Amino acid sequence: MHSVHSSTMNRNLIRNLAYGLAVVAGLIGCTLIDPAEDIPTYLIVEGVSFAPGPDEGTASIAVTDVWAYSTSDVLGVFPLPAIIPVFPQDRVEGPVRLLPGIRESGISDNRAPYPFYTALDVEVDGEPGSRDTVELIFEWVDDVRYLRVEDFENSNVFDDVAGVGAELQRVTAEADVFEGDGSGRALLTQQANLMRSRTLEQEYVLESGLPCFLEMNYRCDHSFLVGLYAFRNGASTRYPALVLNTTVPDDGVEAEWNKVYVDLTPVLDVNPHADHFEVYFECLLSEGAEGAEIGLDNLRILTY
Repeated sequence: MHSVHSSTMNRNLIRNLAYGLAVVAGLIGCTLIDPAEDIPTYLIVEGVSFAPGPDEGTASIAVTDVWAYSTSDVLGVFPLPAIIPVFPQDRVEGPVRLLPGIRESGISDNRAPYPFYTALDVEVDGEPGSRDTVELIFEWVDDVRYLRVEDFENSNVFDDVAGVGAELQRVTAEADVFEGDGSGRALLTQQANLMRSRTLEQEYVLESGLPCFLEMNYRCDHSFLVGLYAFRNGASTRYPALVLNTTVPDDGVEAEWNKVYVDLTPVLDVNPHADHFEVYFECLLSEGAEGAEIGLDNLRILTY
């Protein structure tokens, strides 16, 4: 009896093992026969650009990511240059929508789609495993409010409100200009160690509860801040919005030009009843520093 029972157990074990191997082989066979369901088509985005309309200023942008969506789901956030996998189930109901992403106020943890650039729909029709390079050229959305602050091409709306001699001036020397014919520059010294410059009687009317950003190109070898003066009933209060750090690279000696999108929304939200606003910049020379230089260009406010 013992030998018969052992034989039966062995046969059952062999049969079960054979069945398991057959199932595995079947699964492998199915994968080989129909692999397309698990193989994406790849969208390649090497970079993006912005096409301003007439009188809309610079084409300079600082888009760092691409946000990708199907018609029903978020595909992901992809740093540029981007490789975006699109699976078959992600494109059955329509095109893939791509949005340009920025670092709000230059902060790497504050990544979000920029609310004023258009979204682009891309039809994905390549075979599974194929790579399709797409060129993304964004514009502004139709209902954006574009408020020109200053591009220093032929004017300077900033005035010194500190009264200590460090002024934001228009300069035209090629070495000082970001693009075009002019940029803004402030030079601080130990004798003129404070710069506080404000737009003069521009009276920007900005509403709380709506996205609002100040775009600008800048370079600096010393930290400085940007903010808004809020005016109400003839009185004004200044509100810092962002402190910008030096743009001198770790392995360099000269400041490099950068682009930043300064989120003004928090300042507006605490001033819902302000009559209007003015933009200002401020820099206080650090103790022991011999001087500082700040360059500015292409200042514009975008909101709805």
